[in-house]
Amino acid sequence: MKKLFTFAAAVLASVAMMADDVVLFSTDFSSADWSEVTTICSQANSENEVINGITFRSYASPAKPYTVDNAAGTLTFCNNNSGNNYFMAIPVQNVNGKVIVTIGTVSNSQRVNYLFRETNEIVASSVSMTSTAANINTNSSITIEYEMKGTGDEALVMLGRQGSGQATVIKTITISTPQAEAITDPVGQVSISGAAECFVGRKVALTATVDVKANAYKWSVDGVDVEGAASSVFEFTPAAEGTFSIIAYAKNDNNSDWVASAAHEVVATIKPVVEQVAVSETTVWDWTKAASVTSIQWEGDAKDAAPVLLANVDNMNNDENFNSQALLFSGEYPVRDGKYCQGQSLAFTTTVAGTLEVVYCNTGNRSSDEDKRILTVNGTKYGEGAQRSDTDVTESNIPIEAGDVVLGSVLKKDDTAQYIRIKKVTFTKGGDETAIDNTEAAVKAVKVVRNGQLFIEKNGVIYNAQGAIVK
Repeated sequence: MKKLFTFAAAVLASVAMMADDVVLFSTDFSSADWSEVTTICSQANSENEVINGITFRSYASPAKPYTVDNAAGTLTFCNNNSGNNYFMAIPVQNVNGKVIVTIGTVSNSQRVNYLFRETNEIVASSVSMTSTAANINTNSSITIEYEMKGTGDEALVMLGRQGSGQATVIKTITISTPQAEAITDPVGQVSISGAAECFVGRKVALTATVDVKANAYKWSVDGVDVEGAASSVFEFTPAAEGTFSIIAYAKNDNNSDWVASAAHEVVATIKPVVEQVAVSETTVWDWTKAASVTSIQWEGDAKDAAPVLLANVDNMNNDENFNSQALLFSGEYPVRDGKYCQGQSLAFTTTVAGTLEVVYCNTGNRSSDEDKRILTVNGTKYGEGAQRSDTDVTESNIPIEAGDVVLGSVLKKDDTAQYIRIKKVTFTKGGDETAIDNTEAAVKAVKVVRNGQLFIEKNGVIYNAQGAIVK
């Protein structure tokens, strides 16, 4: 499919819109810009596709993509019984306030929720949207007002669908904002808010605040203007250690020159790399307290790589509520949806014996009992497994000896290693070490490392870190 990157923005306002509204983005699926587009996101877990200014992506499997009917001049937002698995992202630059979204539709049978939010990153977790929704059951158009909460050139309005029902057919999309009130006074003061320290290679967001609305901004670092930094929010990423002096400038049409803020200093240091620590007391790892963000995803070579100490992962917490310095993780999501990790192994070391309780679930809703994911601890299977992602399974009283503890999962039907979603792990010091009601055997496991990979030997059988037998 040929990709068109012509940005279809700032066209004449629709006759249905108020004369005072300013069009920020508009596209008509009957226009020539869409003449060579037919199917969008035809493959599950596709890469982002940018077409005429709109970013498309599908996370469904199998994919049920958007399609464009050139003859009818429509885009079909295909039916999806699983929920928010694909989206359109439309750029709306430098907006912090109300936007008006007008969607022209053609189907009488539509019953769809359109959900809107702003984000600065297009990742799988962005598909879970909880903002303003509007049901559609019409063959004309719908107008929705939404309050943007972000600023900056990368702010996006997210347009998605939710739930089951008929496919949605769209003819036009227009995003506008009410005409701004006339500014009669010049900018007089500019101030900067934001962090005063960060790590080398990590972003720090700074915000310029003005006493009178500005329509132009610029930023400088150590006296040098930063190319492309033209909004009230500046994301600074230091490339080396040091103290950096940052100044924000602002003006409007009533200013003859830029107004500068006082210098804001940011001290950049190299993030220390910490070593794993063992636990010797009762410890709870609850993934609702695991990170300062809702999702951390590893892709490419980082996915399923050698276990990584979570305390060295950006945005993971390491405090009294979540001891990430004790956890080694391998998989795809150290944290997802702010409530679980998703991967192939999770490990820690204890200096004392005790018991373990694990709350986990499948990575999807499976139709067959044979597709259950069964928890493994040091190569031993526990319980009957989890069949669904919307139903948690808790395995308790798992006896743990002092030493390494490796959690994984295998598929019920063939014992192949599988991902699971772990939501909570509780290690209780000095627990009931004789509780073996839900284990196949209570035999000591021995950890071995071969060619840089972790294996577990038990009863003369070799398992990998996920609990699958190595043949």
